[in-house]
Amino acid sequence: MKHVFTWVGLGLALLFVTVFFTGRLDSKHYSAVASRVGMQATDLDAMAPRISSQTGATIGTSRRVIYLLACSGVPDRTTMEAHAVRAAAITESERLSARQAAAKVLTGNKDTESAAFRDC
Repeated sequence: MKHVFTWVGLGLALLFVTVFFTGRLDSKHYSAVASRVGMQATDLDAMAPRISSQTGATIGTSRRVIYLLACSGVPDRTTMEAHAVRAAAITESERLSARQAAAKVLTGNKDTESAAFRDC
């Protein structure tokens, strides 16, 4: 019986790893979206800790907001960080997801999702 539980545990671990990597295939790296806002991937990556420290959002939330804004292509090099700071602050103050906060920043105060995220 001991070996059965070992095999079941290994099967569940393998299933978890498979589902994890399959679910992440559609997300792009910073290098794929940085050119949409006229920046380098390293610039976007360096922005996350700054935004996190300014807004109180986690670094993960800051990275997600940066990714979504860059993927949309709406901000440019000069407005990217300001948009990201506003979106990260909204995630903290209004308890919205990163996608909802980024959409709110890009569309004004409308609660609708922006069409700019359709391939993000």
